[in-house]
Amino acid sequence: MTIGPMSRRRFLASATGAALATASFPLLTGCGNGGADSSAQGAANRAVTLPDHVPFTGVTPDLPASQDGVLAGYFAYPTPVRGIEGDPGSGGEGITALVNIFDPVPPAAGDNPFWQALNERLGTELSLNMVPDSSYMQRLSAVLAGGDLPDLVEIRLDQPQRAQLLKAQFTDLTEHLSGDAVRAYPFLANIPTESWRTCVYNGGIYALPTPRPSVGNIMLCRADLVEERGLNPEPADFAEFAELCAGLTDERAGHWALGFGSAGPLSTWAFLMQMLGAPNEWGEQGGEFTSWFETEEAKQAADDLARLVREGVFHPDSFAATSDPRIWFGIGKTALNRDGAAAWDLLTHTYDISVGAVVAPAYEGGGDAAHFAGGATFALTALKKTDDARRVEQLLSLANWLAAPFGTEEHLFRTYGVEGEHFTFENGVPTLTGAGETQTRLPLEYLTDGPPFLGPGDETRVRAQHAYQERVVPGLVRSAGSGLYSDTDTTKKGVIQRLMQDTLNQIMQGNKPVSDWDDAVRDWRNQGGDAIRSEYEAEFARAN
Repeated sequence: MTIGPMSRRRFLASATGAALATASFPLLTGCGNGGADSSAQGAANRAVTLPDHVPFTGVTPDLPASQDGVLAGYFAYPTPVRGIEGDPGSGGEGITALVNIFDPVPPAAGDNPFWQALNERLGTELSLNMVPDSSYMQRLSAVLAGGDLPDLVEIRLDQPQRAQLLKAQFTDLTEHLSGDAVRAYPFLANIPTESWRTCVYNGGIYALPTPRPSVGNIMLCRADLVEERGLNPEPADFAEFAELCAGLTDERAGHWALGFGSAGPLSTWAFLMQMLGAPNEWGEQGGEFTSWFETEEAKQAADDLARLVREGVFHPDSFAATSDPRIWFGIGKTALNRDGAAAWDLLTHTYDISVGAVVAPAYEGGGDAAHFAGGATFALTALKKTDDARRVEQLLSLANWLAAPFGTEEHLFRTYGVEGEHFTFENGVPTLTGAGETQTRLPLEYLTDGPPFLGPGDETRVRAQHAYQERVVPGLVRSAGSGLYSDTDTTKKGVIQRLMQDTLNQIMQGNKPVSDWDDAVRDWRNQGGDAIRSEYEAEFARAN
């Protein structure tokens, strides 16, 4: 996700709305079975040819991207290139969309010069029904039940029965996007293949992705505080990580190493699970799936967190969830916080602090631990069902414009508005004006987006982010469930996951012994965990 020095509130979707709401876990997405004959559906999905990947080469980054997911880095915004000729939305009537928003709703089109300029560039009137994320699923359910759908609809990854829903009410885009057909929309072709895998259902391509970095969540640290106290920012094992936490804690001064606030404890638990070599949510061996909750490493991580609580390195209000972990981190109440990758920039700009990252070491030493990969997309955007090929082409042309990559005129305008009115360049970096902060908050990037990148911004910080990714991305561990679909996971994951979070809370506070973890796992399995496992194993068997 893109973040510049303009506060980039838009990052909140991936980091606050998704990562924190789900305890910083990657969202499992992928091919849907979508019908009663799931075996036939699985075979049909495997037969789908994903869109060709044709990387955009119009600008040269200061730091290169890699095939395995290291993002390109930029120290300043390059001279923008024109990516699209003509008006992408022309040739049809106005376009409507339902999309979530994490910011205050911006001024309506009639009172918003940026929105007016946007419609002029698109060659059509784009009408957005912007719904706060907290009530988005409720509004979406009402819209779907009513049957009068907008042209573009954001489908969240926790939407139950996605495959059935997409087939019933949305357009099969396969003939328009599969293989080399996507080359008619070069910016859609620039979206990484991994993100497109989340769009395959019912033997076809039924949606557009909103791509996200493969690096997932990072244990961010207050690099300034680590340096100030002469501490080692690169612990070689868990024992040295505990020493780092102790060195960052000064109760008298009101400083602690860790605190999870509204995020809950499972995020820090996941960081320890990386150290222990546990699976990323789901492991697979010989076609049999194992949840990370079921492993011995899970209990070890819980026990270690309880030890860290006893040693006093957690903020005392952590279990009350009375504060935002980002605020604690920003004002120095805590010095470590596992967050989305883009928070590195967001926190730096918001609090004028020095932010770094701690690479998870192997628990007993011997090098870096494997890093848990994140989800490849934030959400899906589907097109209202229609047989009008020209209308589909108009909507895809609009989506192609929205997916314009960094370095293009289209991206510069969509993200920052009009130079001099909505932003100015400061040391080569676009910085929003007051008008820009208010008017440009249209949540366009949640309909679709170009590939994520690093910067533009301070060279030292961008180099540090790039170096971190070069170090951890080659060893990314994805969930065995990635690319598979479990409807039980979409409907029950949050509920049964709370069983484990509540148990972890109690263990960390000393109210329950670690042995009680096994009882919680049994309840987790009975209330949906075993069903999720069974559905993944069935999908995996069909795919292999």
